[in-house]
Amino acid sequence: MNMALDMAMTQAVAENRSPATLRLYGWRPWAISLGYHQSETDVDLERCRAQGVDVVLRPTGGRAILHADEVTYAVAMPPSSPFFSNDIQSVYEVISRCLVASLELLGIPAEFDRAGKTPKDFARGELSTLCYASSVQYEIGIGSRKLVGSAQRRIQGSVLQHGSILLGDAHLAVTDYLAAKNNAWRERVKRYMSNNTISLNQQSPKVTYAALVGALETGFQRTLGIQFVHDQISDAEWQHARQLLKKFSILANVSHGD
Repeated sequence: MNMALDMAMTQAVAENRSPATLRLYGWRPWAISLGYHQSETDVDLERCRAQGVDVVLRPTGGRAILHADEVTYAVAMPPSSPFFSNDIQSVYEVISRCLVASLELLGIPAEFDRAGKTPKDFARGELSTLCYASSVQYEIGIGSRKLVGSAQRRIQGSVLQHGSILLGDAHLAVTDYLAAKNNAWRERVKRYMSNNTISLNQQSPKVTYAALVGALETGFQRTLGIQFVHDQISDAEWQHARQLLKKFSILANVSHGD
């Protein structure tokens, strides 16, 4: 439902039925989201089912993420926005500046890196399944360790950008749910991810979900010189999301209500 809502929201923005929107949320139950071009065969669905972990497809690209102890953000932006650009990296940079400013409000010394990094400890393509085992341009981290994973897609000419901001280290468990890998490989990847990612609570144990959400709202407003208008998801967006639900649901362990 989270992914269906983000798609419905973006299509409403693209059709001028809604303004540019920032949506912040968490997941219940925990879920693995796969990038738009990934296959469900990358995940051990039986293990996920047995342990109550949902598996969904994202409308954006990127790689597998375990949404656990984190905050997910979604930005939907139409071409009419003053912050829009046909250059994908320019939009990444605008949103990254907002995220860094938000984290600074929490005393987190984050920065974004314009240069991608290639893991040196693994064969080419060996980590291609996992978001937090790689880094692309405009990723946000602390030192050389990744804190935020983001992905972007153009939908009906508008931008949808997703990101996951780590509160704790639960994301490391994603390796437990990958398909066709032996345990030694899983442990090696988990160690790599542990050494190359960082969570907010490793920097400041007092950062809560609510504190991060509040900082994000303030950080975006100050950086962009805007004022958010708080609103509910519209009835039309809910209805559209329900129609899209099957498109994004790979494995659901619970029934999703309203």
